[in-house]
Amino acid sequence: MRRDALVALAVLLAGWALTLWVAPWSDERVNDLFVYRAFAKPVLAGELPYREVAFEYPPLAAPAIVLPGLAGSGEEAFRAAFAAWTLAAAAAVVLLCGALARATGGDARRAMLAAALMPLLCGALVRTHFDLFPMALLLAGLLLLCVERPRAGLAVLGLGAMTKGFPLATVPLALVWLFARGLRREAWQAALACAAVIAAVAGAAVTASPGGAADAIRYHLDRPAQIESTPALVLLGLDAAGGGDAESVSSHRSDGLLHPASDAVTSLFAATFVALVGFLCVVLAGRRAGHGHDAPRRELVIASLAATVAFALLGKVLSPQFVIWVLPLGALAFAWRMYALTAAVALAAVLTQIEFPAHYFDVVGREPLALALVALRNLALLAVLILAVRELQPRRHEELLDRGRAPLAVRLD
Repeated sequence: MRRDALVALAVLLAGWALTLWVAPWSDERVNDLFVYRAFAKPVLAGELPYREVAFEYPPLAAPAIVLPGLAGSGEEAFRAAFAAWTLAAAAAVVLLCGALARATGGDARRAMLAAALMPLLCGALVRTHFDLFPMALLLAGLLLLCVERPRAGLAVLGLGAMTKGFPLATVPLALVWLFARGLRREAWQAALACAAVIAAVAGAAVTASPGGAADAIRYHLDRPAQIESTPALVLLGLDAAGGGDAESVSSHRSDGLLHPASDAVTSLFAATFVALVGFLCVVLAGRRAGHGHDAPRRELVIASLAATVAFALLGKVLSPQFVIWVLPLGALAFAWRMYALTAAVALAAVLTQIEFPAHYFDVVGREPLALALVALRNLALLAVLILAVRELQPRRHEELLDRGRAPLAVRLD
């Protein structure tokens, strides 16, 4: 297993080198490094996020962004340090995918190798954004749940939510999963552990600056539908059909759309997301521990990562780096021999890399071919979501078990 991990990490390192020095993977003409550097410099000088420095992310995003600045606040020094910092996070994601595959009856070697292809599939955006850190926390929380450490698992999910919001979608799924397995006491304790972590971290932000923390929440509530999001594509469709003008706006450090139906459309998608999470909870609630060890764990992981995909697909912001959230599902699907799901994840990542950053400004300019490319990417994400939900259906249960047993039989032989 150690050799398999080293091979996967070597593949990851080679891919990281591509994102630094070889086109088109090295294309970073659009990135968030300048935003991060502008934030890191005053914080390292002693100013507090939310109070002296405006900050739109959850509190634990601050160390993920600031720590590379210890190597220097100059453009090149920060770029190099951030690349090394995110490489460490990527290595953690690779190893966690292997451990999760092992814990759910999959092939750890296949999972790690597939996860190591992240740079090849995504390009430079994997090292110019901090999304690998909350992703690592989400995977770590799921792993702890799978190895029967629910309190620690939910606490880590709380840390993930306080780094970037999407791991919060997994919390209700995990609690329902614990209740369904008869672990009611553990579920309540885990819920309290998660709530305590979130309250402590959020409380620190509010203590630093109540107004600044409130501004961070308002920032996201007031943000218009981002041009690459699914709601934005609907608004553009309404515009094309004569259903009101969609006005392009540059605000909140992104490019978005304003339309008379903006609130209605984004609210509809938000309600759809909540309904989907509720549906996934119902599916997990119908499972019982007597079905076997691997399948219930695998169902929790699939449901959690499906909710993560839905968070990106149905939200009013779908920044290109959100594809990082989807890739571990593809790696684990490959480990579980779910090839259609693997292919859909890979397609979504490749389409994102084709679109961003090379054609991003064509998207902003509403060029039809560029918008069609974004629409195809979003359809690929929808396919990922549908295929993931399909794997949770009762008729797939025996197949889940059979796929888990096959690699084990090979190893025993």
